[in-house]
Amino acid sequence: MFKINIITQLLIFFVLAISINLMTINALSILFIGVAIALAITQNNNFLRVIFRFKWFFLVMLLIFSFNTPGEHVLFWPFAISPSYEGIWAGLTQILRLMLMLAALNLILACNTRQELISGFYFIFSPLKYCGLKIERFVARLWLTLHYVELQNEANSKQDLMSQLKNMATCKPEQIDQEENVTLKIPQFSYLDFLVIVLLFLGLYVTKALF
Repeated sequence: MFKINIITQLLIFFVLAISINLMTINALSILFIGVAIALAITQNNNFLRVIFRFKWFFLVMLLIFSFNTPGEHVLFWPFAISPSYEGIWAGLTQILRLMLMLAALNLILACNTRQELISGFYFIFSPLKYCGLKIERFVARLWLTLHYVELQNEANSKQDLMSQLKNMATCKPEQIDQEENVTLKIPQFSYLDFLVIVLLFLGLYVTKALF
């Protein structure tokens, strides 16, 4: 089975987060369908739960864009303050962008273990050590965060997000494992990784030339 390593996956995610605002609605839709198919192949149902938890946030975002973006007002609107077609389109586009980022993040989490995620983040941000940043401290906090979220998801799978966050905030020291060894392994690069990275930067160059 062909699989790109975690560093390549994170690079793709970071580039996607930067370039997503340059994509048209058609490109976003095609990319979202591709990521959704990948999630279905990995049998990851967590994405649907995340989208359900964000439903009110998406609704508020759509209302804000709809009523605050200038343009042609919706016909036959019964109230004095009406939304615009441009605002509705902009709101739906922003929601699609957020859903795409959430889907990509869930795909990375589904295809990698916690150990692989920590190793990937460590080796990507390791050059920042020369700027005086404590990468080891960041990695340790990320490890603990993922560890607590995993424990809370197992123990409180039927609770909502706010309840889980409250339980994490009130977690007592005696409930935490006293010692756990964390081993960072350098992800191995294959020819597929180098090919994906080259195509990634080539795509960035083409996008910059077009826009």
